[in-house]
Amino acid sequence: MSGAPLIGIDVLELGELDRLCERPWFLRHCFAEEELVRAGQLGAGRRREFLAGRFAAKEAVLKVLGTGLLRGIAPREIAVGQDPTGRPALRLHGRAAARAAELGLAGAAVSIAHKRRAVTAVAVGRLDPPAPPAAAPAPPAAGPVTPAGPATRSDRAERPARSARPDLADPEELRMDRPPATPPHAAQPHPAPETTTEANPARPDEPPVVARLRLRLGQEDAHYGGGLVPGARLLGLFGDLITEITIRTDGDEGLLSEYSAVRFTAPCRPGDYLELTARLVRRTRLRRVVEFEAYKVIAARPERSSSAAEVLAEPLLVCTATATAVVPPPARARRTARTGPAGAVASADLATSTISVGSSR
Repeated sequence: MSGAPLIGIDVLELGELDRLCERPWFLRHCFAEEELVRAGQLGAGRRREFLAGRFAAKEAVLKVLGTGLLRGIAPREIAVGQDPTGRPALRLHGRAAARAAELGLAGAAVSIAHKRRAVTAVAVGRLDPPAPPAAAPAPPAAGPVTPAGPATRSDRAERPARSARPDLADPEELRMDRPPATPPHAAQPHPAPETTTEANPARPDEPPVVARLRLRLGQEDAHYGGGLVPGARLLGLFGDLITEITIRTDGDEGLLSEYSAVRFTAPCRPGDYLELTARLVRRTRLRRVVEFEAYKVIAARPERSSSAAEVLAEPLLVCTATATAVVPPPARARRTARTGPAGAVASADLATSTISVGSSR
């Protein structure tokens, strides 16, 4: 709709990009040089908020441009700076600027908000108004009425010739509302095939797959001196979350193949309440890669009394990890692999992987 605003909204969880922001390739791909310079001047906590807010703003702008991530425009081609008053200011270049010109974008504004662990960005684009229609030619001045008669040579010179053929009609009429008709025998042009660089073009608009779990650690979870809960307990909970994700994406519990990049950042004890989050970050034909975070939101305080506990003002990160699960191939692929041309059963089958940490999935 010409002249209507284009709106994009994105919401992130603070800490969602922590692991990615440790990787130089991700920073180079997502952030413009001036944004990285600005982030390097901030403390660790403020830098975390700054990068998360800028990334959310870029995703919101990509939605205004009608593309989204991994569809031809790199986030670094959208730079979010500040104007003299401190408000976020957009600068588009490269493919982002070309897409804005293609849409007829006259301008765009972005707003970023932080609330505890939530980061929100809203982008609004304004399209160029449609060009006003050309004014109709003024009617000729009234003059003496003369009887109709055959046109003279001077009459024909003064009146523009009008052709019944659309391709010879007045150019202004063609531009406004009389496009030339395609002759019936002319070949119809084929529409250009759509191309995409989406990592998973079969699911370009699929929302992120996230699973969450909240629970209280009991006395039975303690194993070490001082009432410490072993890290294997958290990995077992992560295993439950990745199982939920593979059920939701593939209709199968799958098999846990490996854990990687496991980091324990704070101890857990009986009486603590934990919030665990799992997010699907990559999928191949047979593998699903999931990243995990576990936060302590309520802490037991046995030093005060045997039943004392405290709600933490800021959730405390206790563990992060990445895991890979193997899922069966699609049913059609399984039938093809098992049955040969004559119905013979193939000898190969899907290989399984053992679980590397205790009995957790």
